[in-house]
Amino acid sequence: MVSHSELRKVFCSADAVCFDVDSTVIREEGIDELAKICGVEDAVSEMTKRAMGGAVPFKAALTERLALIQPSREQVQRLITEHPPHLTPGIRELVSHLQERNVQVFLISGGFRSIVEHVASKLNIPSTNVFANRLKFYFNGKTLIVTFSLSYQF
Repeated sequence: MVSHSELRKVFCSADAVCFDVDSTVIREEGIDELAKICGVEDAVSEMTKRAMGGAVPFKAALTERLALIQPSREQVQRLITEHPPHLTPGIRELVSHLQERNVQVFLISGGFRSIVEHVASKLNIPSTNVFANRLKFYFNGKTLIVTFSLSYQF
């Protein structure tokens, strides 16, 4: 475990800082919150625990959970507007401090870009500094596919 003083030194000397989003920058797991909106919370939450523990490869776990959730564009938007993610205490101040020092801040997530971009806007992080998976939808709003970020090819 890194001590507080060691962590402070790293942040003070960094030119760029990358943060994970789910359960780090925000208190929730975005996919579990989306599952609540879609009425399949229990099954998806259990899969998330297995995936986080390394029992299932990331891509397979995400694909499996999305097959259960089958979110529509409207449900994703409802999550953002009616149940927005809660920032972890202190993250706004940390990001602001880094930005005051002209440190580039990036959000990197195995979650969904539309949700992560909402978080980025709360923290004044440009969308060009967001790397996350994209949900693509049919014209009728139903989920078509997930476009995996290049960093998640494992």
